[in-house]
Amino acid sequence: MRPVRSLLYVPADRREWVEGAPEGPADGVILDLEDAVALDGKAAAREVVADALAGFDDPDLAVTVRVNPPDTGLFEADLQAVVRPGLDAVVLPKLPSPDVVERAAHVLGYLESVRGIDDPVEILALPETAAGFREAYELCAASDRVTALAAATAKGADVQRALGFEWTREGDEKQYMLSKLAMDGRAAGVEQLVSGPWLDVDDHEGLRAEAERARQFGYTGYQVIHPDHVPVVNEVFTPEEAAIARSRELLAAVEAADGEGVFRHEGEMVDRAHVRRAESLLERARAFGLVE
Repeated sequence: MRPVRSLLYVPADRREWVEGAPEGPADGVILDLEDAVALDGKAAAREVVADALAGFDDPDLAVTVRVNPPDTGLFEADLQAVVRPGLDAVVLPKLPSPDVVERAAHVLGYLESVRGIDDPVEILALPETAAGFREAYELCAASDRVTALAAATAKGADVQRALGFEWTREGDEKQYMLSKLAMDGRAAGVEQLVSGPWLDVDDHEGLRAEAERARQFGYTGYQVIHPDHVPVVNEVFTPEEAAIARSRELLAAVEAADGEGVFRHEGEMVDRAHVRRAESLLERARAFGLVE
């Protein structure tokens, strides 16, 4: 899945919204078959998603589908409906243990094989359970299909219920969760880390503050529930021009240093670690068309 700053949730039973998803400003969409769809609407929503995937042709849009958890009895039917060309990843919610990820990977592999799908469908892991948070590293390491990890931080969401904390705008209660998932994900080789969403549609100031907090913890993107939130989130997670310029200057200084392992640059001592960080930032900027 291409790098994303924003992932917009779209209720899968709203055909006009699903079909119009590629026209929006988000880097990616999460077509939601789970919480956004009533039980008696699940079958129809699957058909909507399947139909829409056939018409999605924007290579710059990351297309994901949030399926229902395996313990609902809806999991296999969801995957049967949506695993087809055009799907980049499935979002696995309320993950309790690595065996669920392994099960999903097995089903994905089978469906790809019988349907002639060449590009493997990836997995965005969404723990949302106390057990899942405890085993976040194991969830990510359970399959090489896991390329993204989400720390859901919405007010009143499953995470708040599962962990029992009291949600605040300041977010102190979520610091350990954000840190642990970021560390576990990175340790397992997962580079796409997303937080969010922010539920107050009109509170862009609160959204920006929480998105910036997530970025400081090492997150690379944010889930959103309204199109108006996308520009704010994209701005927060887009490398700044000044940072891009500093990275270019550092790499130029490295070349001029002619092989020195450690050298002085702009008054600070820098080494290979700083070089790798500069290279990573420029690679991310390149993914969003900011540099050639």
